Amino acid sequence: MLRLTPRSLSALIALTLTAPAALAAPTCPSNVLAQPKTNYLYVFFPTATAPFPTIGPSSSAAPFNVADLDPVVGSTATLRNRIFDFVVDDYCEFNLQVNQTTTLPSPTVPRWQIVAVGSDTAGSLFGQAQAVDTNDADPQDYARVWAKSFKDTYGAAGQPLNGVGSTLERWSTAIGTTTSHEAAHNYGAAHGHSAPRPTEDAQNWHIMATGSTGLTGEMRAARNRHFSDTEYEILGHNIGLNTKTLHNWDFVNPNNTNANKMRIKLLSTSNSLSINWWYNGSASPWQNPTVSYTGSTQNFQGNVYYVHNLDFATAKPWSGPSPGIVMPAAPFHTGASFAGSATVIVFDVQLFNGATLLPLAPRLAGYDAGDIDADTGAFTLNFFNTNPGAGALELSEVQIFRSPRMLDISAMMRDGRPVDVRGQPVSFHSSSVIRKQSVAERLELPLAKMTDPRTVDIVYKPEDCPQGSKGANGPGDHATGEIRYCHKGNALSLFPNTYTYLIANVVDPNATYWDPQLRKFVQGPLQNTIYYQVGGVVPDLNRNGQDDLLDIRSGRSKDEDRNGVPDEAQQQQR
Repeated sequence: MLRLTPRSLSALIALTLTAPAALAAPTCPSNVLAQPKTNYLYVFFPTATAPFPTIGPSSSAAPFNVADLDPVVGSTATLRNRIFDFVVDDYCEFNLQVNQTTTLPSPTVPRWQIVAVGSDTAGSLFGQAQAVDTNDADPQDYARVWAKSFKDTYGAAGQPLNGVGSTLERWSTAIGTTTSHEAAHNYGAAHGHSAPRPTEDAQNWHIMATGSTGLTGEMRAARNRHFSDTEYEILGHNIGLNTKTLHNWDFVNPNNTNANKMRIKLLSTSNSLSINWWYNGSASPWQNPTVSYTGSTQNFQGNVYYVHNLDFATAKPWSGPSPGIVMPAAPFHTGASFAGSATVIVFDVQLFNGATLLPLAPRLAGYDAGDIDADTGAFTLNFFNTNPGAGALELSEVQIFRSPRMLDISAMMRDGRPVDVRGQPVSFHSSSVIRKQSVAERLELPLAKMTDPRTVDIVYKPEDCPQGSKGANGPGDHATGEIRYCHKGNALSLFPNTYTYLIANVVDPNATYWDPQLRKFVQGPLQNTIYYQVGGVVPDLNRNGQDDLLDIRSGRSKDEDRNGVPDEAQQQQR
């Protein structure tokens, strides 16, 4: 059988323990930034004193001017833009539109937050949010950042932001990360969530770290911090993920003719799809894939879907001999991801030589993003045989990884090291393997149950809101300690995981393909591989805008049969 073998499960997990921490954030791709979002964050740099809710010692928003900090680092606009870059990159993977403004915004969208960044001081307090807004229950929030506090605390001779340490990048790192920190409080993240899991990097590499965790001035200025696994999972639940599905594939050209274009037919519940990331590594002959709605619909498995074409046609240099050309029997790798929450079913594959459709193409099982059965609480992902007349397909092996964050699309391949978009190693919560499953028409692959524990499930108790703690006046990012604040409610991650990553070997037992050694077509098993990430969901089967787990725990909903599904949701299905 002709096949490509993915790296073993144990090797993938072991790699997460040895990879070094990343020191620099990427630039969030423009096509990712362009995707529509439902949450808006305004980073407000006033040019004059502006009215603003009282937060900490301030009852207004002070102007932001580099002259109040250190004019040597550049212009006010340059510093402002670089601070903004850090915030954008920190929230790149989330359903959050980050906007820069110099005038106080008047948002018309329902969910928004304004963080005012002024060059005034609050001593050794760098920022403060209104509250730790568990589950982002308050749709509108404010926060403050006092940039001159960094000068007052770390700007003297020999300090991290003085002399050779006073640079555009260091000031931007300190102020930008604090801006992300305060915004995250209003989205439900707390200082304690910066604590690392056993396989994570140290706590003070995480955005929600503060003075009480040992975060120093040098760390604030030099470290491009990132959200910890716990912070990431809470934000994923509370504000949502920017990318629902990511797809990569290992294919073989089964023809005796070169292929210079590939088209994948997609079915979706939306008539508008847009690409976020795509695989752009050396194993792919193409770059800049496009997706387009064909104007048609198709009935499939009892549902009507919009039909889209995902085209790979723009040549680039790759590991093969010629850019954009896949020779007969040659393996190749491609991939793309899609924004939003619409269901996307990968249906079939076509190969072309110029405008000529080639007679053979890799045969792939179709698959969806999974669904929850309201009667049983089971979450299953479906594989489909989109051409049952050609015979059953076999899933020889499906590896399932439960991930706390999105893997970079370039990591989704054979021998891929599991890292996120910043190059930070990803350690999976758990993993499992399913072998030898036949796909005659449809195969339901069980992944989880609604009663399974969430990977983050923090129930705050009365002692988490001690007497004298801040409620409406919220937490602060302090040089040496932290303001005590009130935790209430129940912080959760998505169901069944923030991301589920699958590697599925799909075998066509009776494929026809070109054998370059025999120089003829042969018939036999031919393997292609699916690398697939799917984002988790906030279960809301009773459609009241609340996580079903919270409904059941609070008593708003009953769950008499204890399957994790609100009883009223089961009744609606009947």
